Amino acid sequence: MGKNIIEFKVHPYAWQLTQARQDHANITNQPMMERPYWFENTETGQAYFDIVGCLGWPGEVGESDEGLPGYIAIMGIVRPSKEAEHISASDAKFQMLDEFESKDIPTMLKSCVRLRERYGFGIQPDLLRFFYGDPERFQTTIGLFNERTFVAIGKEKDSVLIAPPDDFYAPKVFDVYVRAIRSVLEPTGLRLYFGNCNILKNRIREFHRDDPAVMAVGGMVQSLLNRSLWMAEVGSNVFTVDEKNERS
Repeated sequence: MGKNIIEFKVHPYAWQLTQARQDHANITNQPMMERPYWFENTETGQAYFDIVGCLGWPGEVGESDEGLPGYIAIMGIVRPSKEAEHISASDAKFQMLDEFESKDIPTMLKSCVRLRERYGFGIQPDLLRFFYGDPERFQTTIGLFNERTFVAIGKEKDSVLIAPPDDFYAPKVFDVYVRAIRSVLEPTGLRLYFGNCNILKNRIREFHRDDPAVMAVGGMVQSLLNRSLWMAEVGSNVFTVDEKNERS
């Protein structure tokens, strides 16, 4: 497995801070609040409210067309540094951290495991627990892959899970996802940064309908924009019992 470059950080007064944020949210009638924990990249020092992943299966094979490669991406929701100008957590920017493309399904599944291990899978229960994507294609291949993984390491929670993003089953979903990506690339409201991830950048520029890369990232962005999934609902328990016990 790849080396983990992500650390889990918790505010020293997490419980008091959580109560203060809940009180403020209730007074100002806000449904969401910033969590008292975050994640930090040990190589760059960059901090994230959350880290998410997505997957787009390869395009369908035609008579004279092998289809576009499948695509995997890891994205961080950037938490501003103390020195940076304050930005509300709900307006956080998105940073592409890593990506991969292939036409081979087992290779893609192995890369899902490799990438999630590199970006902190397991250091916090919800981090990279699943990838946004189509859960219905290649079910047999995914099932066999997860079965072999379980036999090898004996941990069912390490299975590769795929969850549909928001609006995945809506008509003309590609149009919805293209608009979601374009909305965060507008010069006046730029929120999505490519970093060193050129695959997505080039695929957007080439623009093929139903491109797996655009579908994958577009679905993930659509889900994040709709529900601010990197934040906690006011009144919710932002820690699991396991996390609480680890710190007590």
